[in-house]
Amino acid sequence: MGELTAIGFRPGQSLLHRLDPRTKQALLMGLSVAGLWENLTFLVLCTVVMMLCVNDAGLHIRRLILEIRYFFFFLCLVFGVRAITFTGGWTPTLRADVAGEALTVCWRLLLVVIMGVLLMATTRTADIRAALVWYLKPIPLVDEKMAATMLGLVVRFLPVILFQGAEIADAQRARGIERRKNPLIRLMRFTIPLFRRVFISADELAAAMQARCYNEQRTFPELSFTWRDGLAIGVGILTSSTVLLP
Repeated sequence: MGELTAIGFRPGQSLLHRLDPRTKQALLMGLSVAGLWENLTFLVLCTVVMMLCVNDAGLHIRRLILEIRYFFFFLCLVFGVRAITFTGGWTPTLRADVAGEALTVCWRLLLVVIMGVLLMATTRTADIRAALVWYLKPIPLVDEKMAATMLGLVVRFLPVILFQGAEIADAQRARGIERRKNPLIRLMRFTIPLFRRVFISADELAAAMQARCYNEQRTFPELSFTWRDGLAIGVGILTSSTVLLP
């Protein structure tokens, strides 16, 4: 399964692999918030940094694009909704200034997704849970261990869902699904089996956890902050500070 999907932990010795998971989550949150400012310098610099991180982590650009291809359809929908206006009846018009703003929004969303994929590909699920527990522990009225367990299950299930979707797509292509010209029927034929398999897998996982007396009182891995984390935070602060440039 690890070779069929780029979304999931991949062992390695890259800089991102050796960073503290708390540092990676802080960078993800900080850069995502900084991306709310429409600054072209920040977007270009952040894109260059992300591409360097993708290459250093051993991820293939083509495989990454293939795995998030459905997100590009969502970006096209966002671009169309924000860029296309109707004036003088039902005549669609595309203005250059509005299209530029829509493209910037799509660019920011894509960067956030890439940062999330990098976090999942370079961090073990147990480390992600431990970092989340560390962040949520000071917050009152929040069960940090329960929240960490839920996030860990989400991270663990994403590659499984992609793998099951690929299996269903291959099986339907082998049975001539391309002959169905109606895209709604093809979508329905794909989503119903996928949701059915996802729910069955979730039920099996819940039964297995209950059979093994699973609870949130577990020993989490030890987290350590090193000079690499300080360097990464410094690079993140410098990158985020570009939003202040005119």
